[in-house]
Amino acid sequence: GQQTMTSVIEEKTSRIMEVLTSSLTPFQMLLGKVLGVGMAGLAQMAIWGGTVFLISTQRTHLAGIFGMTADAAQSFPIPSMAPGLLVVFLLYFALGFMLYGALYAAIGAMCNTIQETQQYAIFVTMFILVGFFAVFSLIKDPTGQLGVTMSYIPFFAPFTMPVRWSLTSVPPLELASSLTLMVVALLACVWLAARIYRTGILMYGKKPSWRELWRWIRA
Repeated sequence: GQQTMTSVIEEKTSRIMEVLTSSLTPFQMLLGKVLGVGMAGLAQMAIWGGTVFLISTQRTHLAGIFGMTADAAQSFPIPSMAPGLLVVFLLYFALGFMLYGALYAAIGAMCNTIQETQQYAIFVTMFILVGFFAVFSLIKDPTGQLGVTMSYIPFFAPFTMPVRWSLTSVPPLELASSLTLMVVALLACVWLAARIYRTGILMYGKKPSWRELWRWIRA
């Protein structure tokens, strides 16, 4: 998400944004940035997953290449991931990244330098930190009230729900409700970010006040 924000600021600073707006709508540019960086993240995870799959299925052949015995290769521990957990993880990764990516892109459109983004980005970063550190509590008590509650909050669900799914049996209705709330929150954040983005990408000079942001959203 922060890479998306930095990319927007770089395009504003170099005035490339003015060229892009002549052939693309602001919503298309926003969506393209979020999806582009998101696909890069998925490609990175695909490399990791593909490597694990290759090692786990071809370990005997690889052992011969490196001069290891077949018994030694079979005893080497390789982490495994259940197909259901992989699907849940990818769903929450995609939804969570697009949610935060849209917010970071909107922040980038509001500011002119990386230093200016800190005033606004801290609010988004706090959600990420809370969700990340909550995982350590969920490991001890995945069925507790804290974990269940945070699984319904879209900003925290991408961190908490995959962990809970890997540690305990999550009811399908709870999973469906959490994903539905994630989709609703994503649509709301993209709508909000697009309204800020379409005005902010061509605004230079001082950073906007909260009142000016509200006017951008209402316009």
